[in-house]
Amino acid sequence: MSRFGAPPESDLDVRPTPEDVSFFAENGYLVVPQITTAEELAWLTDVFCGVMEDNAGTPVFEAGRQPDQTLPAQILQCIGPELRIPELLDTTFRRNARHFAAAFLGVPESEVTTWGHMINKKAGSRRPAPWHQDQAYWEPELDYLAVGAWLPLHDVAVEQGAMQFIPGSHRSGLRYHGFEGDPSGNLLKVDGVDPSLAAPCPLPAGGCTFHHYLTLHYTAPNDTDRDRLAFATEFQVMPWRRATPVQWPWVQQYRAAVNAPSGPPAVIADGKFVTV
Repeated sequence: MSRFGAPPESDLDVRPTPEDVSFFAENGYLVVPQITTAEELAWLTDVFCGVMEDNAGTPVFEAGRQPDQTLPAQILQCIGPELRIPELLDTTFRRNARHFAAAFLGVPESEVTTWGHMINKKAGSRRPAPWHQDQAYWEPELDYLAVGAWLPLHDVAVEQGAMQFIPGSHRSGLRYHGFEGDPSGNLLKVDGVDPSLAAPCPLPAGGCTFHHYLTLHYTAPNDTDRDRLAFATEFQVMPWRRATPVQWPWVQQYRAAVNAPSGPPAVIADGKFVTV
């Protein structure tokens, strides 16, 4: 067991209704007002701050940081903290979120694997998360079926960086992605998105959003005096190798910029590295 101990026990059981599943299929996202408890949010906040302070999980890095940038960190991230903090796999949030993800994916819960992603958008950060689709960040050698869940650890308003979605955009396929800044920062964006079509999704503490892997989404700069702490989790069927990799120019540009090898040796699935 990690130094953070076990998450608080709870019998809170939240499951999608047929109306939720229908709304997600039509719009590509869903807001759930409560999916976990205040006690668990307090525990998750302790874990989050510990990870960010001393790399208790996998290494912390700044999203989209450019090679010549000397500004203070604006968005700190940690991918896969469950690799060293397995208790994150046994939370009320993850249990309830798996109910929703399995329903949206149309598979039994036993076939759904997960990995987490902690994101701290610092107070006063002027950096948005540009409009993008999650699939653009995936490896083109692999095929995926996935749903993203986004859990802030406190109330979150639009001006603090709440999620915003373009309803129905998941039905139009993967769009071309460019880079915000140098390709080595790997901060992807889609140009030409009409922000007047966006559905902003402020949340109370304990609420979360779900989105399809092709849904266009965005978070604004954090214009408040409080850090925005969010725990994103990917729920997916285990990826499989494509017979022929797809060609996404932005992936090749990023790999060339950082001298990365082609093809992933493994993916994170339920706290372990798994060879695909």
